[in-house]
Amino acid sequence: MKSISSVGPAPLRLDGTERRHLDDDGYVVREGVFTADEVGQMISASESLVDDLVRERRGLRLKVGSYVFDPDLVRDVMIKWEGDSDVVHGIEPCAHLNAALRDWAYDPRLVEPMVDLIADDEPTLFTEKLNLKRPHEGGANPPHQDYPYWVDSAEVAEDVATAMVFLDDATIANGCLRVAPGSHKKGKWTTRTDGDQFLANEIDMTAYPDAELEPLELGAGAVVMFGPFLVHQSLPNRSDRQRRALLYSYQPPGRQHMVDTLRKLSQGGR
Repeated sequence: MKSISSVGPAPLRLDGTERRHLDDDGYVVREGVFTADEVGQMISASESLVDDLVRERRGLRLKVGSYVFDPDLVRDVMIKWEGDSDVVHGIEPCAHLNAALRDWAYDPRLVEPMVDLIADDEPTLFTEKLNLKRPHEGGANPPHQDYPYWVDSAEVAEDVATAMVFLDDATIANGCLRVAPGSHKKGKWTTRTDGDQFLANEIDMTAYPDAELEPLELGAGAVVMFGPFLVHQSLPNRSDRQRRALLYSYQPPGRQHMVDTLRKLSQGGR
């Protein structure tokens, strides 16, 4: 994966208020980061990738945890389906499959603030996700932290942080992101024990009866940035509108990318 260099002293770095918000609540919101035209370009690249990957796709579907995965180990990507349907819920990783999506990952508006989130001057990609919630079909993402999913694939999962780019206006109706402010201070939360190994990455919310996840209703072009311990989720899309997002996750340089992990799987772990 291409290395990303920091660009200048930058107004794009977190300011004092944002740093306090990150420390206290575990996330930072920036609205209007990308223009409508730029978002349109991202949508075009994203939908082109979806069409390319799922055209006549007849892969092996695996039900694990709350999700249905389809591993395409030829192209080093995991497709996530909406249950047994042919509707795509997510694609990860994806930047190696589409030049435009790879280029957006290097935009200074994403890279510069990541310098502060990962405490390194040269953030590099760890993984990328295209999350889709199609109208009336997009399903829930259960309460979770990213850390449990990454602890076996990232060299140091604690060092990974994510920038989520909203490609559509996100509302309660179409399944916007929900976050638990301050949840990152507790480290890894208790996870479920009532299912398979992948389900064990999800949070056991019965252990946190007072936890509240607040909806983040934001416009297309907004960016939310957070670390691996922020508790978050999203509910199904009950509306007539799309709710799409690109998530770029960064880490310090010199560490393996998620593509490397998938390639090892395709080689039988060698």
